[in-house]
Amino acid sequence: MIRMSMWFFPVGFLVLLWGHTLMANAGEAEDPWTEQIEIGYQKGLYIKTVDGVYSLKIQFLIQPQFHNVVANKASDTNTFILRRGQMRFFGSFFNPNLKFRVMFELPGTQGGATSNLRDMWVDWQWKKYFQIKIGQFFVFYDHENLEPSWALQCVDRSIINTVLGFERDLGVDVHGTLFSDRLEYDLFLMNGDGRNQVNFNNKLMTGGRIVANILGKHNYFISDLEALSDPSLAIGVAAIYDEGNASIDNNRLTRVTGDIAFRYLRFSGLALANMAHNYDKSETDYGFLGQTGFFLFPERLEVAGRWAKISKNGSLGTDTIDPQEAGASLNYYFNSHHVKLQADYSHLWNNAATKGRDDDRVRLQLQLFF
Repeated sequence: MIRMSMWFFPVGFLVLLWGHTLMANAGEAEDPWTEQIEIGYQKGLYIKTVDGVYSLKIQFLIQPQFHNVVANKASDTNTFILRRGQMRFFGSFFNPNLKFRVMFELPGTQGGATSNLRDMWVDWQWKKYFQIKIGQFFVFYDHENLEPSWALQCVDRSIINTVLGFERDLGVDVHGTLFSDRLEYDLFLMNGDGRNQVNFNNKLMTGGRIVANILGKHNYFISDLEALSDPSLAIGVAAIYDEGNASIDNNRLTRVTGDIAFRYLRFSGLALANMAHNYDKSETDYGFLGQTGFFLFPERLEVAGRWAKISKNGSLGTDTIDPQEAGASLNYYFNSHHVKLQADYSHLWNNAATKGRDDDRVRLQLQLFF
């Protein structure tokens, strides 16, 4: 059963919207609901006031998946899972530039028994060059972890993201774009302990990311679904200093990443490198990712390849076993990212932190995003 708290937000928003409409129509005979509110569907069900002050859009993401692993030194597995089942609410309130987003992972996703809060933030988009976001959201670190989960080129993100990347965290992010969107920046202060977690000590994680859009504004998509007639090229760098990571004995960590992303005429490419250095252990871990894709049939059939490798020296824990993956993906887009079917194969070296365990993995996933 979905927690009742999931519904408090949309119901409360509707009450707020109704109050705004009543005030806007004070002294008038017209029905405030029909005169001041617009309801429709555009990549999600929406309801908004005509003046644009209040808006609410509701979306769902469903990703049922079949997962097969032919394992070396372990038992083979065949299973159906619900990789993602998400309910999303986003829009604006009080001011068109005051944006919000709330997202839950629904019960049953990957075996979870209860709903799980993923995103909850407010973003004051005052000017293009100065905006401030507060709440829980993705850490603006590398290109792969910022790619939307509904726009992934392979069935899921790589081992780089699992080991050396970031997910969501709690904090504040000052961000914006400069020079006609040629330069993007993010400066953030976070707990550093992951989503839905308080800070376990008195030290916070600080960092920043800068992206230079060399050829047009690139955004965080890898596939060239639109078959761009003008090339898009972006170079991004980011750095994080975690003064006391509670999950690693309060060790001091520095994280650095750089990525290059390119799209042009159905072709796409992403190259990425990550580094994590532990000052207290004097150890450094490295990760490298190369990914490319091409549409055999525009807007329909895409083939992609991926290679990723991590060199572990123990900076993020005691595990020093180096994982590696190489594979290919075949994607069919029935209706853009809204309805697509993905299949990928990967060979995984030293899988599951087990030296010499080289597994073969096949995944088949259907995506419904509406």
